[in-house]
Amino acid sequence: MIQAPVETVWDLLGNPARHPEWWPRIIEIDGQRYEEGDEYVQVTRGALGTEETKWLVEHKDDLREIKLRCQLTGTYAEWHLTGAQGGTFLQLEMGMDPTTLGYRVFDLTMGQRFFRKWAEESIDAIQAASDPREAAGAERAVPGGDAPVDDRY
Repeated sequence: MIQAPVETVWDLLGNPARHPEWWPRIIEIDGQRYEEGDEYVQVTRGALGTEETKWLVEHKDDLREIKLRCQLTGTYAEWHLTGAQGGTFLQLEMGMDPTTLGYRVFDLTMGQRFFRKWAEESIDAIQAASDPREAAGAERAVPGGDAPVDDRY
């Protein structure tokens, strides 16, 4: 449960250009449009430095849901929003449909723990960014700060 209206959460979540404001490890987004079927470039901070990957807006239903997928690794994040008592119930599924053997090994050995932690950090960051008291003048902190050896997603 996020203590902010759906519109506030959607403003952060539904526009990938705003993801660096809150989504852990995301540094920069480069894209022209962020509608269903559009691709954009995401710069991510990982254990071995920064990396650019192409992401696809696989599905988007304004104020309700967005599904994003990394074209390199097969990592996906599917967000569903529902207004509830002045706040937003947020459901998130993160995981990987591995595109190579290396990513399959990563997913089988570290995937569950990695995606659980990333999901928790992401939800906490959305809550903080949605709270005007925390967002006003606060610098973006990256929860956790650590990353697995292969932090591409």
